[in-house]
Order: sequence, then structure tokens, then C-alpha cells
Amino acid sequence: MGSGSILRIERTNYVLAMVLVILAVITRQSKDIVLGVLVGSALTSINFFFLRKLIAKWTADAAAGKQGNAQLLMMPKMIGLMGAVTVCMLFLPLNVIAFTAGFSIFIVSIMIEAIGSAVRGAPDSPDSEHNHG
Repeated sequence: MGSGSILRIERTNYVLAMVLVILAVITRQSKDIVLGVLVGSALTSINFFFLRKLIAKWTADAAAGKQGNAQLLMMPKMIGLMGAVTVCMLFLPLNVIAFTAGFSIFIVSIMIEAIGSAVRGAPDSPDSEHNHG
């Protein structure tokens, strides 16, 4: 999965987050459901932003032959994410199912990118040489 794919997944996250929140608002869902969708999708989008940055640094360091420390930052990022989820669940008046739905948009984003890559034909796949010439 190249950096272009990761960026597309991140952008898809943002679009899906906006669509989900707007749908919750226009269908007149209760405040706890709207807040759950909003906070869940915001957390997953923020998480994916930091994940993309870490992966970009990690791969750039590897390409340059450097021993970077990006992989060491994955654990603090995950601990921070788990802490943020815990704080939200304990202290915000949100619907847990709506939060989970919002937080899970990254899975849908990854599936959309996987299908899109399969349809486009991944340029870095070994079969791409046989398909184009």
C-alpha cells in the first residue's frame, strides 16, 4: 500500500465522517447519537492523520537507509488513542453505538481503497507489467 493509497484512505475518512454526521443531523437523531457519530469519526480521522504521518516518516527513513524512530512512536500514538476513547466514553454524553459507527469509518475507507486499487490496477503490483505490455 503506497503513500497515495494511504492519503486516499485518509481523504475518504474525512468525506465519510462528514456524510455520517450530516446524515445524523438531517435525520434528526438525538443529541447523544449525533455527538457519538461526530466524536467517533473525528477521533478515527485524527488517528489516521497521525498514522499516515508516521508511515510516511517510517518509509522515508527506510528508503534513505536510516534507522528512524517512527515505529517507536506507534505505541504512544495507540496509548493516546485508547486514552482519548476512554475519556470520551466516560465523560461525554454520547451514544456508544453511534460512537462505534463513527469510529469504524476507517474500515469502510480501507475497503473502498482496496476495491478502487483492484479496479484501477495497482501500479506497484508484479502483475501490472504483464497487463500493460
